[in-house]
Amino acid sequence: MTEQHIARNLPHLLALAKNAEEHLEGVDVNVVDGVVMMSPVAPAHFRTQHEINRQLREQVGDAALGEIEFAHPEWESNRSPDVMVWHGDEDDDAPYDAEALELAVEIVSPSSVENDYVIKPHAYALAGIPASLVLDPYTRTWTLFTDPSPIGYRERASGPYGKTIAIEAGGRTLSVDTAPLPPAKEWQLRDAWPAHRTSAGPY
Repeated sequence: MTEQHIARNLPHLLALAKNAEEHLEGVDVNVVDGVVMMSPVAPAHFRTQHEINRQLREQVGDAALGEIEFAHPEWESNRSPDVMVWHGDEDDDAPYDAEALELAVEIVSPSSVENDYVIKPHAYALAGIPASLVLDPYTRTWTLFTDPSPIGYRERASGPYGKTIAIEAGGRTLSVDTAPLPPAKEWQLRDAWPAHRTSAGPY
């Protein structure tokens, strides 16, 4: 599928994805390279989202949110992080300004590996979002992207679940404890994803 074909059909694909998420409970819907991808949201995904939202709300209150739609002039399509810290104005019309995001958190699903590790962090860096955190129940690892630039995040750190991560974002230090984050089901666990699914850009 060519880039021109994707661009021509993108409005239709985005409308289809949004409609699917509104009417199909427990389904994660993404548009990746012109393909609408739907996958069930696993219990580990839901529980990770709930736990991270809880931790962040203890630190920033109502600035911690989830599943809110954001836009940016450099993006071809709007983005909705699984969890985020946002200091924007709720009286504005949606989609909201991505430049008001301080932290974007994505939780990996098998169908969204490239989207979570490569495509979304690149988009978040373009918008100048200070930090992007990827949490992976399948490899039981975290990946933190920081120092945004027009070509992507300049810094990338990762490690296994179990430690507390300090994240510099929006002029403050946020803490995320990965120890209580749930893994995927035992038969779904893996040591790593193929490198081409998780690595791109300047790091």
